[in-house]
Amino acid sequence: MMEFWSATLVLFILGAVMFLWPLWQKKDHDHQASRDALNKAFYFDRVNEIKAESAEGLIENEQDLTQDLQQSLLDDIPEKEKARQARHLRLSPMQWIPGLIVLAVVSFGLYGVKGSANQVADWQATAENLPALSKKLLNNDQPMSQQEMQDLTLALRTRLQYEPDDSTGWLLLGRIGLANRDRETAKGAMEKAYALSPSRPEIQIGLAQALLFAGSEVDSGRAETLLRSVVSEDPFNLQAMSLLAYQAFEQSRFNDAIATWKAMKTLIGPDDPRNETLDQSIARAQLALNAAQGAAVEVKVSLGEDVTLPDNGVLIVSAHESAQAPMPLAAKRLPLSKFPVTVRLSDTDSLNPNRALSSPETLVIKARIDADGNVATKNGDWVGSSQPVKIGQAASVTIDKQQ
Repeated sequence: MMEFWSATLVLFILGAVMFLWPLWQKKDHDHQASRDALNKAFYFDRVNEIKAESAEGLIENEQDLTQDLQQSLLDDIPEKEKARQARHLRLSPMQWIPGLIVLAVVSFGLYGVKGSANQVADWQATAENLPALSKKLLNNDQPMSQQEMQDLTLALRTRLQYEPDDSTGWLLLGRIGLANRDRETAKGAMEKAYALSPSRPEIQIGLAQALLFAGSEVDSGRAETLLRSVVSEDPFNLQAMSLLAYQAFEQSRFNDAIATWKAMKTLIGPDDPRNETLDQSIARAQLALNAAQGAAVEVKVSLGEDVTLPDNGVLIVSAHESAQAPMPLAAKRLPLSKFPVTVRLSDTDSLNPNRALSSPETLVIKARIDADGNVATKNGDWVGSSQPVKIGQAASVTIDKQQ
């Protein structure tokens, strides 16, 4: 705030100088112009008089009188310093002080009405609140509001403008970008942090997160290199291992993802509450692996001759452990189309990650035309079921019974 008012004072002084300078110069110019014009007029009038008197024979020394007149004109031209002193004496305080007062009142008054003094004050207050906002961000027990995140971003950008070599500040700004799903801010800030401190593990991990968030193949490869560098230096860095597992899963390298998550379970021990999350991740990856390896059932659904399709309805295809099992292991909901239709059920369609489609030895496939789109109501729906089939086999279902 002090810098703002200092700049304001400098601008006001410049404005005052611009206001006074023409006034100052005008006084001197007007005085000198008037004096010179009067002297010239007097000189030429007197010369004409001397010539007239000489022609009438009243005087005999015309040349001497003309020279005396010229000398008198030269003697009447003031010296520069004397003119400057006279100018200062003529510009009294009562002439310029009221003008400066009006200039100050108008300038600051207009700024108070049309300016952004309140916004500047809020900006400075936010910048000063950076330590408290940063502490709250790092404290996971106190989630930050959207306004606090915006204030923290503004405060950080202000600080980094004056301290561009602060790698921790850039790291924090990058994390805020990740939290706000702002790819450009996250990647740009992490790149600057890494350029300043390339050996800090938390910065390497932060940049890897931003690169994975960017989503390009080149960025993904660079992120993996950074994460493997961190793990090679610190084999117990769970954050880097978790990101490696996530990247492997996104790239369909399910065996690598499962191996990494199992290694993390070994490192944290059986009593750590994070085991539940890791188990869910492993189960999800195992389902995806089973599906990729062909753990699926191809189902051909046909209609009986008496079936009438509703105007608004859906086709539900589900896999059950037996014909009597009410709850399906996996299911798909599809819009009605031309029949027969082929549907593929795999482990990725499992309703419970702990109970995969490929778990039982045999399955019974059921198909139902839901007339109202509500799976809880079955009256009037057309249904059908298959014979027991094994994973990898094809199943055939004919919808020909009405409930």
